Amino acid sequence: MTSVRLSIAAAMGLLALPVFSGNGHALVTEENFVSKTAGDLAALCSVAPTDKLYTAAINFCHGFGSGVYGTLATAQRVNRGPKRVCVPDGTTRNGAIASFISWVGGAPRRAALPVLDGIAAFLMETYPCSGATQSSRTRRTS
Repeated sequence: MTSVRLSIAAAMGLLALPVFSGNGHALVTEENFVSKTAGDLAALCSVAPTDKLYTAAINFCHGFGSGVYGTLATAQRVNRGPKRVCVPDGTTRNGAIASFISWVGGAPRRAALPVLDGIAAFLMETYPCSGATQSSRTRRTS
């Protein structure tokens, strides 16, 4: 998983950090849709419902986030090493997105991370596997 994430992320550059309005919602621009940084994605995911790009931004946020998560989850499932991300049953997409927005906003360096690195770091920090979970979910090689 790490090598896949790093090789994809290495191709990503950095964009300017998004600007947030006083109400905590991101001011979204069309450049955010390039989503080179975790801050870009967080801006799209936290857009105000009154923003003219709201529908496109929210749909992009959910689709992009779900796609990256699905790819990382598949890579983790086929990897024979210990699992690094164990999302608890009952975790909702909206809940995970709200946690991601909060996580990105919690430290400026996180917003500057390439988007794939940001999502992977968020998942590993927010939903780490315990030792028992890692060994029980590791694929058998017998």
